[in-house]
Amino acid sequence: MNDAGRFNLLTEKWIPVLRTNGRAERVGVLTALREAGKIRQIAASNPLDNVALLRFLLAVMLWCRPEMSEADRVSLEGAAGVPGGWLTALLEHEMAFDLLGNGDRFYQDPSLKGQSIRPIADLLVEFPGADSVNHMQHIRHDSCVFCPACCVLGMLRLSVWASANRFYPASVNPGSAAYAVVQGRNLLSTLIENRPKQELPTGPAPWLSNTPPDSPGTIANLAWRPRRLWLNVSTTAGLCTNCGCSGVTIASVCNEGGWPTPTTAGKIKKFWADDPHLLSDDEPISLPGLGTSVASHSSRFWKDALRLRNDRTGKAVAIGPVVNKFIFQDAVSVSIPPCEAQSHALLADECNRKIRDLLRRVTPNPDRQHPEFASMLALMTAHTEVRIRDCLKEPDQIADRSAWLYDMYSPVVEGTVAATTRGSHLNKRMISYLATAALKAAIKKLASQPSGTVVGEAKKRSRKQKGGDT
Repeated sequence: MNDAGRFNLLTEKWIPVLRTNGRAERVGVLTALREAGKIRQIAASNPLDNVALLRFLLAVMLWCRPEMSEADRVSLEGAAGVPGGWLTALLEHEMAFDLLGNGDRFYQDPSLKGQSIRPIADLLVEFPGADSVNHMQHIRHDSCVFCPACCVLGMLRLSVWASANRFYPASVNPGSAAYAVVQGRNLLSTLIENRPKQELPTGPAPWLSNTPPDSPGTIANLAWRPRRLWLNVSTTAGLCTNCGCSGVTIASVCNEGGWPTPTTAGKIKKFWADDPHLLSDDEPISLPGLGTSVASHSSRFWKDALRLRNDRTGKAVAIGPVVNKFIFQDAVSVSIPPCEAQSHALLADECNRKIRDLLRRVTPNPDRQHPEFASMLALMTAHTEVRIRDCLKEPDQIADRSAWLYDMYSPVVEGTVAATTRGSHLNKRMISYLATAALKAAIKKLASQPSGTVVGEAKKRSRKQKGGDT
């Protein structure tokens, strides 16, 4: 922190990054952009922060360079970072990025100063709030203090993931929304690849005004302000409850409802329809709640992300929270196979749906529901889905789809039979033989179907299953 106690985000070290030489450190906004070619990736411990920080840096970059020509893109190939001449707007508005101090503050409303306070834990969902159940940290909310760097992470995370209730509006998209971002070879290429492809109105920057824009542009939407905040700085130094750093800490925050979620024309739910990173199928998708089966958790999200990745070329990752009403219960980050893998994933999904029925048909009591099959299949699905996703990283290596499907699902069938079949060893061998033969027949029938038939059936089911806990 500088002598004036301002903690300016342009120069202070607060963004966690991993450099290309393997060194982990924190950097300021200027260093992150100027040396983006030497930084491998944003490296926050929570995947939600990685998306929030990337979108904030994209908003800053769009504000500094609203238009990027093909010549500009070519000039950045192999560059050490964003040219300093592109960042003059940051230096001209340096004071707008002061987090602390007596003057105007970054993303804070001075009209809240001295009003009712909330625990600083409100900024990070990993910690208990004043009236919420604690899921991740076994501490009391009033024992939390955060350093300025962790406060900024929480403030920016609210731009992307803030749930709504009768007191607070949601972020620019619902708090349960999921996003997909392309991962370049370094931070510079990641910023370029995730920059909106189509020309969108940029509009004013949200760090220059506390007033919500009448017609929000791309910059405002990327860095939305769903909360009005004012940080109350402690008079004594201490240790940050989140990261353990020593120094100035913030123990409480004035927290009120901020900018209302912009209405999307023609949509029932409020969300940014042109969001370049949002995973949306008519409306934003969400992860299954913790009450759903382990099979749904291990298969549904990455397959939905693969289906909706669209023109996101290159290595991509999907990130989203598990939300139960206003409570964030988990954060998930999964790699997305390339677009060419979608037909294989749909075929595997269809095969998986047929296994329980074919197992039931080869038992001595085919008219029973056999709930033990569902339990065993759910138990084995998670490992199988990981194997499938790993194989689909290189779909061109799959020469024979029938053989590949049998290799993926024969252990599932054999393991389920071994765990659930009663009787002698000979009887188990007979049931296993019949089940694997039925699996081969089902796979042969699936592989012979036109790919359009499988895709059409999958889309019908996705419309029925759309949604989740919000």
